[in-house]
Amino acid sequence: MADRTLTERAEPAPSSRARTARRLGVLVVFSRGSSTPVAHPIAKGTVVGRDPETDLFTDDASCSRAHARLEPRDDALWVTDLASRNGTFVQGERVASSGARVPIGGVVRVGRTLLVVADVAPWLGERPPDLPGLVGGAGLDEVRARIETIAAARSPVLVLGETGTGKEVVGRLIHAQSGRSGPFVGLNCAAVARDLVDAELFGHSRGAFSGAGSARAGQFRTADGGTLLLDEVGEMPPAVQAKLLRTLETGEVRPIGEDKTVQVDVRVVAATNRDLERMIEAGAFRADLLHRLAGLRLELPPLRERPEDVPLLVAHFSPGADLSFSAAAMERLMLYRWPGNVRELRNVVTAAAAVARQRGHAEVEVEHLEGLFAPEPTESAKPAPLGEADRVRAALTAASGDVARAAAELSLSRSALYECLRRLGIRPREYRRR
Repeated sequence: MADRTLTERAEPAPSSRARTARRLGVLVVFSRGSSTPVAHPIAKGTVVGRDPETDLFTDDASCSRAHARLEPRDDALWVTDLASRNGTFVQGERVASSGARVPIGGVVRVGRTLLVVADVAPWLGERPPDLPGLVGGAGLDEVRARIETIAAARSPVLVLGETGTGKEVVGRLIHAQSGRSGPFVGLNCAAVARDLVDAELFGHSRGAFSGAGSARAGQFRTADGGTLLLDEVGEMPPAVQAKLLRTLETGEVRPIGEDKTVQVDVRVVAATNRDLERMIEAGAFRADLLHRLAGLRLELPPLRERPEDVPLLVAHFSPGADLSFSAAAMERLMLYRWPGNVRELRNVVTAAAAVARQRGHAEVEVEHLEGLFAPEPTESAKPAPLGEADRVRAALTAASGDVARAAAELSLSRSALYECLRRLGIRPREYRRR
């Protein structure tokens, strides 16, 4: 890929204490192969182009001298192509001569440079320090700050998030910053046969049951002095839930086949992608256990809410510096919904790199992504009716960004509202009270 750089003429960043109001702008997320986002507030009409005198300058050789105009309108930008030779693209479609409305979360391509329309306020001023393994921008700052706050506590932590969002990474970070001297031990409750979860967690004596040819310490005793991650805790059988609750309350474990209890010092981090409140209503999960586990909560946002993080993650997962991604391929990755989140992205990046190398290419193109994920509906790239967007924003504002409460207000299921948010380019975290 040819060398390209992009610089900006942005206002000085305010201090973190002053950063309260939303500031509409763009994030330059991919240019000259760089995946480090650069925030640019936009308060008036802004021209993007290769002319050094433009408001947002890029030396991207694929851009025209005055390529596109970005103009704020309400909570969105109006993007107009300025008769550029390569065109301007919004959500993967070429912008017509009349222009296009791009809401927050929308992706704009000018030449080989990718922009994301965003509230750039969280990107300006002081931010929490990066944490190893937690790859992403300001969309993960709440998670970073929360980890720093709760790491040293002794109380259990409940980590919520969809499959593939990085719940185990967060568990390891909590342990690493906790100061606990014991090991980090992880157990995926969904990966263990239901009749063996008890023995896996609490251990057993020799001959305690058929097949127990030798004694087993169990994960709690193995993690003594450290942290135990219970991934997919919603899959834990009811009988084991009762036993776990007692251990959390007393610090004691009773291995199967033994009469005496053993005292342990273990910090429990539970993780799930299930709606535990609904499971309680259905009688599948204990309310008292949830209350014990959820004294401290941490929620991971899905990848579809933070498309600006895709280039960062691609760079993190790319196998070697000899292979890059084209702007069109990166754009395609940013527009995909990622039902499997970061884990799915990692698999797609690895597979696409293998396809490109097999074909003798040094750059991953859109064609190398074919068959690696389902195509998105073309309707998702079209601007939504204004009335619908207003109703959704009003519900999110009233619910302080709580998707479950907003969905109830709109008489929608959570999954239906998430699909609507993706289509509208609305991100719930921007409506949470700070």
